[in-house]
Amino acid sequence: MVRRTGIPDRREPARSDELESLELAALLTDLAPIGLLIVDTELRIRHMNKTIRTLNGLSMADIGDKTISELLPDVDPQAWDVIRRVLDTGKPILDVEIAGRTPASWPHRHIWSVSHYPIHDRRGATTAVGVAVIDITEQRQAEADREAVEQRLRLLGRASGLVGASLKLPDTLAAIVDLAVPEFADNCEVLLADETLDTGTHPDRLALRGARHANTPRSASPNPINTVGTLVYLDQDNPAHRAFATRRPVLFNITERIIRSVQIPEPHDFFKQIAIDMAIVVPLLVGRQFFGVVYFGIGSSRRRYTDWDVQTAAELGSRISSAVANARAYASQRAAAIALQRGLLPHETPAVEGLDIAWRYEPGTAGTEVGGDWFDIIPLSAGRAALVIGDVMGRGLTAAAVMGQVRSAVRAFAALDLPAADILTHLDDLVQNLGSGPDQTLISCIYAIFEPATGTICIANAGHLDPVLTCPDGKVRRLEGHGDPILGLGLGEQTYTETRHVFAAETTLALFTDGLVESPTVGIDEGCRRIELMFSSINRDAEQKQAHDLGRTADRMLSLIDRGEGYDDDVALLLVRATTTATTATTAIAPRPQAAKAAREAVLSALSRWGIIGAAFTVELLVSELVTNAIRYASAPSQLILRRGQHALYVEVSDEDTRVPRLLHPTVDDEGGRGLQLVAELATRWGARPTRTGKTVWFQLDLPAPTEND
Repeated sequence: MVRRTGIPDRREPARSDELESLELAALLTDLAPIGLLIVDTELRIRHMNKTIRTLNGLSMADIGDKTISELLPDVDPQAWDVIRRVLDTGKPILDVEIAGRTPASWPHRHIWSVSHYPIHDRRGATTAVGVAVIDITEQRQAEADREAVEQRLRLLGRASGLVGASLKLPDTLAAIVDLAVPEFADNCEVLLADETLDTGTHPDRLALRGARHANTPRSASPNPINTVGTLVYLDQDNPAHRAFATRRPVLFNITERIIRSVQIPEPHDFFKQIAIDMAIVVPLLVGRQFFGVVYFGIGSSRRRYTDWDVQTAAELGSRISSAVANARAYASQRAAAIALQRGLLPHETPAVEGLDIAWRYEPGTAGTEVGGDWFDIIPLSAGRAALVIGDVMGRGLTAAAVMGQVRSAVRAFAALDLPAADILTHLDDLVQNLGSGPDQTLISCIYAIFEPATGTICIANAGHLDPVLTCPDGKVRRLEGHGDPILGLGLGEQTYTETRHVFAAETTLALFTDGLVESPTVGIDEGCRRIELMFSSINRDAEQKQAHDLGRTADRMLSLIDRGEGYDDDVALLLVRATTTATTATTAIAPRPQAAKAAREAVLSALSRWGIIGAAFTVELLVSELVTNAIRYASAPSQLILRRGQHALYVEVSDEDTRVPRLLHPTVDDEGGRGLQLVAELATRWGARPTRTGKTVWFQLDLPAPTEND
């Protein structure tokens, strides 16, 4: 129920329709969130709704004959001046922000948005002012809080950017401290432990060395005290001990007890110089490692620190902690990365019959972490070999660790005896999984397979520098691939291509990373051109060519680019040269039963020519098993290749059937499945590998050492 409230014993002025309408509106809006009141020409309240009574804490009985300025003395006087202007001009004044305190809000200060509307009588004279009041205290406080948060985030954002700008700790600390002073503090002191402490320890006092100092206003003392480089001892009374024990920042006032807890020469003069009376100390922590503390202090002329400021100080401290941790880990990380990378590279070159091999690896000479360059020589089936070189994009311990993972994966995939292009396809899937986090892993790689039986080398290239091939006739060329992408791009199911090249005796292949051909002053194209010119120069001089072994060639290649001080890229180089032409015998196998006899005859003929007829019975038996399987399952002609090695005989049967045989374990009742068991028992080694057109089944039979009568 709405009750009309009047003021007794007051002589009312001439009434108007407009005034009566506004009075009625004020009385009918007791439930509205907007405060409404009517003030007459003498600044006395004529009417007010329930919202206004709640805002100012006054009832109509409290008003009497007092003016509104007398009733609300703690409200900004500007409020009454505005009402008078409306009375004088007869024009409304809207959205004026007024601040002050009322009996209802005491002692808290509020902010109101006030709009003023003139009330006219029938003659047009202004007889009163209608006032609409909205409490916007919470809105303005939220805006102030938002601005404080945005300012805090801007400060922390700039500090975060400074952490990664340099690995030189003094430069990073100087930038962060100079950012904090004067924007966040009047004084900032960074004190670091000479050796990292574990947070589980409980030292009687902290021994920390001054690392960075900043203060404003600047001291006018002719001999200012500076803690940088000074060993400072902090007793148990210092809040740094509580920050160390609780792992949290501590807000405190500067007292005599605090001053005495800092063991430096003339501590009172020092605190007088920095002129602060309140401070926050933040422990510098990364995990359980304690690096030191940072103090942020303010003088009496500035606002007081709040809980928000303590959080800001903690965030700034975490940035400084990261900078210290990064700098201290830098030297040990480089040493660990170099040790790891060298440990993951081949310790010795495996012997591959028919190949002369030389390699070089040199880490970057600049003071940065090592990279992910690597190479490998992997023996494969039937006397073949895989030649691998690659480069992990990026530097440091992570790159070296990724390189180790990838090198191990390459060896695992190589054990599957897959074609070169398939190896890179599988490797690409693995690298994409390695780079599934926020940091993408990218790797360039070449996987080449030396095929002594055919005198060829098959190369698959995933975005790596083109290798250089030197032929016996002296021609030098770069083996350009098909532009296949590097590993790890995440382009879906990526497939790679391979190219096959003749690799006859005296042919040399050079595989290398970009550190060999690129420097700040030499581009990659120019570096590659220098390698081609070097090989051409060697080939033109017959005597030089004969005397130039691969080791000397590798050393000469390293000297083509100046890698003096400041050069930070690693170099991996792998040189291989074919030394002999393989002794082979090749026979086509027709897909009919009579072909087994022809195969045995071809075997006997080859073994007789090579003077190893003593192994004929075993070789005939094993070849019969492999050829019989090929005839049984393949519909197209197969191929039989015999190759005599220095110490072994290698036999390969290739067909177009993609089903790879596997060793079975038949029972006494089974009629088949014993052929491959016979091969496995009699051969030194045997296996099967997929090819582009089908499969190859092979075996190796070691030959007895020749006697004096042979």
